This record gives sequence, structure tokens and C-alpha cells, in this order.
Amino acid sequence: MSEIELFFRLGLSLIFGMIVGIERQWHHKNAGIKTNTLVSVGATAFALISARGFGPTNNPAAVAAGVVTGIGFIGAGVIMRRGGSVQGINTAATLWAAGSMGLAIGAGYYKLGVAMVVTILIIQVALRPVASAINKRSGMITPLITYHLDVSFKPESADAVHDAWSSFEKQSGVSMIRFSENQVDATKVALGAAFGLSELRASEMTALSEKLAAIPGVSKSEWSQTTTEEPE
Repeated sequence: MSEIELFFRLGLSLIFGMIVGIERQWHHKNAGIKTNTLVSVGATAFALISARGFGPTNNPAAVAAGVVTGIGFIGAGVIMRRGGSVQGINTAATLWAAGSMGLAIGAGYYKLGVAMVVTILIIQVALRPVASAINKRSGMITPLITYHLDVSFKPESADAVHDAWSSFEKQSGVSMIRFSENQVDATKVALGAAFGLSELRASEMTALSEKLAAIPGVSKSEWSQTTTEEPE
């Protein structure tokens, strides 16, 4: 293998890794452009070392298995559990695919390398609206977003408030995180709730707040949401 061929493979792996990484970075995911590029280039380097540095006695299958194992450790590092949801699995799978792409380029299988980068982009870009539509229809709880509801009312309004809240909370697409109800004084009860919602149920928050506010004896009915950012 000539020096020109060696640097061509490394450069091609660099470009393809950046292409995959740009898509990840654009959507603010763990392991963005830098990580995907490093995984792709690193996998290519291992393949080149196997082909050129170890001589005719090398075992490409063992080198490839070692690369896959190493990428597995990196992928495990980006998978995190947050409450009832798990984030980072898709990012870990993308790193795994980027590693295979890098190995293919390093081994000189250019057609496979091109096919891999195209396939990865199709999966990540073209299938994104399909996945979103499935999640929306299935009532999947939107990760990283917590909704908060605060209601203040007179004790005699408790039954009506409980009925309105229960009819909302017992439906699908609601995941309770925290609920509290305290009697502040003889004339005031405070209800507070924190919960996760599906995309369809999130659109009902304003209507729920207005429904509660319309109940006689309710002096406060407010809702808000907080977003937990995914770590870089």
C-alpha cells in the first residue's frame, strides 16, 4: 500500500465521520461531530495498522473484534438513565456504525464505506419523522421535559378539583413524578404536581389549567415546564 493510498483512506474516513457527526451535532446529541469523526478515523487507523504494520501474519478478524469491543465501551458511556427514560442508545448505535464505516474504509472496501455513510444518514434523517409519528401515536412520554401544575383553592372546592385532575391524570400519556396536596390554612388548599407527558397530552395543559381555574373557589391555576438539557 502506497503512502498516497494510506492518507487517502484516512482522509476519506475523516470526511465520512464528519458527515455523520454533523447530523448528531445538529440535533444536540451526545457524541457529536468530534466523537463520531474520532471513532471513524480511529477504526480506520486500526484497520491500516492491521494491514500494514503487523505484516502477513496479522489477523484482521481479531483487530476488527477489538475495535468493536472498544467502541462498545465508548457507547456505554453515552447511555444514561433519566427517571423512567433512557437516553443515548441511538447515539451509541451511531458510534458503532461509524466504527464499522471506518474499518471498511481502512480495509479498502470503499463501496462499503460509501454505502455505510449513506445508510446511516438515511436512518438518522429520513426515518426521524417516521419515529416521531410512531412516538406521537403511541403516547410515548417526551423525555427530558417535566410539566408542573400548581393549584390553590378553597376546601369546599376540593371534590371538583380532584375530579378534574383525576380525569386528566388517569388517561394514557401521563407519567407522575411528584404529587402533593397541603392545607395552607382554613380557607386555602395548595395542590402541586410534577409529571411527564406525551406530545399529544402536552397540548392539553392550557385547557386543563383553564378548566381548573373555572371551578368556583379556585384562586390559582398555573402550569409550567422545565427542560433538562442532554449533556454534551
